[in-house]
Amino acid sequence: MTTAAPGPGRPPYPFDRADCLAPMPHTDFLALPGLAAVTLPSGCPAHLAVRHADVVRVLTDRRFSRREMLTAPGGPRFTLADRDEPSLLGLDPPDHTRVRRLCARAFRRDAVDALAPAVEAHVRRLLSALSAAAPEPVDLHAAFALPLAEAVLGDVLGVAAAHQAATAEWARHKLSLTSLPPEQARAGHEALRTHFDRLLSAPPADGALVPGGLLDRLRDAHTAGELSRPELLATTVNLFVAGHATTAATLTNGVLALLNHPDQWQALCTDRTLLGPAVEEILRFDTIADVGLPRLAVADVTLGATTVRAGEAVVPSHAHAGRDPAVFTRPDTFDITRAPGPHLAFGHGPHRCIGADLARLELRTAIGALADHAPHLRLAEAATDLPFPGGNLIGGVSRLPVHLHAP
Repeated sequence: MTTAAPGPGRPPYPFDRADCLAPMPHTDFLALPGLAAVTLPSGCPAHLAVRHADVVRVLTDRRFSRREMLTAPGGPRFTLADRDEPSLLGLDPPDHTRVRRLCARAFRRDAVDALAPAVEAHVRRLLSALSAAAPEPVDLHAAFALPLAEAVLGDVLGVAAAHQAATAEWARHKLSLTSLPPEQARAGHEALRTHFDRLLSAPPADGALVPGGLLDRLRDAHTAGELSRPELLATTVNLFVAGHATTAATLTNGVLALLNHPDQWQALCTDRTLLGPAVEEILRFDTIADVGLPRLAVADVTLGATTVRAGEAVVPSHAHAGRDPAVFTRPDTFDITRAPGPHLAFGHGPHRCIGADLARLELRTAIGALADHAPHLRLAEAATDLPFPGGNLIGGVSRLPVHLHAP
């Protein structure tokens, strides 16, 4: 495994920001004729794809392998906490296709549409509790975004409320790249595996899993020999972390972006037809996954002026692709009246986020309800004072203190 010290020509990745108003680092890379050079959290060198076309290529070309990135002997590693993870994020076709098909039913458009009343009920319940809170300010991340994501995910996975343990901290540990020591990141991952192993091993009479829920169906698929035990556990952990952390962070960051642009917030409060475009602009403008999951080249591939050699790692930067001036006009401007474009917040190709439709439903419902019931919503602290921790797979502020009512 080759490692390289970070230097001026190979900065450490992920890129940290000083605060939530700081511009996304290294947008100058978009002017390069090929790929950028970075150093991964493990110390290994890697290529960074930033242009929209190059990112799409990395996400769709089968010569870039997720599986080999995790398993190739002596190959580069993303972090020092990496482990073999045969999940939706850690498999290549045809195994990825088989596992994804087993999960897809829960995220089909008709299944998501059927969840709309439950999502609306969760939003109303949480907003009612927020409105009754005294004194203000309230933390919209901890009291609204996180519990909403947890509640909806519990509905989809089919985990009984009594068995929904406080797993958010474990998920935070698993998402660490450099913010925590590698052993602590691995410990969070193992805690999640142990938790879901216990739920999946519980007898039906225990009531841990709701009959017909996604985890119940995946357990049946394992019993039928369609899913190995490692695949079952890795996919369950993957679904939980992706469905919990990403949606909550996107909602929090999206509200923050709107409040940092008061004219945009007021436009949305006045014209609800802007809700759909606003969600797409939030996803494009401040993609919470600044860090794409790296692939290993299994053959030489040329992208622009760069030839990636077999055995080298390439990271697709979804966030930079959303700022590519070749695709988006005025890419650094937050504009909810923008016609939605082909952002890559949910990825592209075989690994495109399976929960994209559900995430959009949650974002539209939550932001629309805030515009309806809290049009005077405003930050309770200066945006530059909000904690913006780096070194994680999912980025954004870790709390969002707001005032809900008119001053």
